[in-house]
Amino acid sequence: MFTIEEKIKFIQQEIKRIPYHKGTEHHIGKLKAKLARLRQELEKKPTRGGGEGFALRKSGDATCVLVGFPSVGKSTLLNKLTSATSRVAPYEFTTLTVVPGMMGYKGAKIQILDVPGLISGAASGKGRGKQILSVARNADLLLLMVEVTKPKQLKKILKELYQAGIRINQTPPKITINKKQKGGIKIISPLSQIPAKTIKEIAKEFGLVNAEIIIKERLSLDQLIDVFAGNRVYLPALVLLNKIDLAKTPLPTSIIQIIEVPKKDLVFISAERELGLEKLKEKIWKKLKLIRVYLQPKEEKPDFKKPLILKRGQTLADALKKIPPHVSCGVKSAFLWGPSASYPGQQIGLSHQLSDQDILTLLTK
Repeated sequence: MFTIEEKIKFIQQEIKRIPYHKGTEHHIGKLKAKLARLRQELEKKPTRGGGEGFALRKSGDATCVLVGFPSVGKSTLLNKLTSATSRVAPYEFTTLTVVPGMMGYKGAKIQILDVPGLISGAASGKGRGKQILSVARNADLLLLMVEVTKPKQLKKILKELYQAGIRINQTPPKITINKKQKGGIKIISPLSQIPAKTIKEIAKEFGLVNAEIIIKERLSLDQLIDVFAGNRVYLPALVLLNKIDLAKTPLPTSIIQIIEVPKKDLVFISAERELGLEKLKEKIWKKLKLIRVYLQPKEEKPDFKKPLILKRGQTLADALKKIPPHVSCGVKSAFLWGPSASYPGQQIGLSHQLSDQDILTLLTK
């Protein structure tokens, strides 16, 4: 009887062996679906030894998790960005649990978590990998940290995240699945290039027998399988190339080619020398899509020291949730100045979307 791990290894080898083309797409799709299901079973399997968990309550306006190999400088960066005192030493696995810190920026409180160093095989449970990746899955933003002289570390990190069901800088596929009591599988996919029989086989692998599947965009096999697996998380991420003070100047173009990350998602820093940290803070702010909304009491000046911190696209209704209930419950009208106002002093409703540096005056009953 083969173990789950042995079955996974066998399927991985078979997928590598088969050349990918139209004639093999159906078979590869079935194999990948089976592989995804087996990994789900492996995730549910308890790891040996138990041990202390990494559960930690999120706090602040957003949470970032530092992910990287041991000794990459995560603890040093946490200490520089926050008031935390994560232990720093020149040997691996200094951090053995989650160490939180709070970074203040533009009036926001951004929680940053330092977790133990990731190692190859983390997604399968090695080096407390499942606990580490569980913390990462609950982040608002991942900070993937590699040494500038070891850029190949990034591919290993991305592999572990991918196998743990974490999709970096992607949006969820536009698919709707309506389960039915009978009628088999009905597929509506004007844009999909995946054959209907392949979609049905993948659905069957995940126990879906009767359903209407509406595919609203062109998808790869992997994206389709992600939807049926149902345990994927889609997270924004920045890649931090640390220890730039140890790299050649100017940085070799080969490093950029190896990283293969859009420039907007890449930050060069030296945590030890505090180089590039202000730029990093600004990129964290932008990647989190945070905005500031200032309150201005009637006939007074706005309070620029304590903004309400919201996410881009949030509304007046969301802003009111940030205000103590005894105040927000008594609000009868709201007036707006700033970027999202059609004119100064515009009266707005609960569904109005706010913008960065808007100013609100709330009138109570």
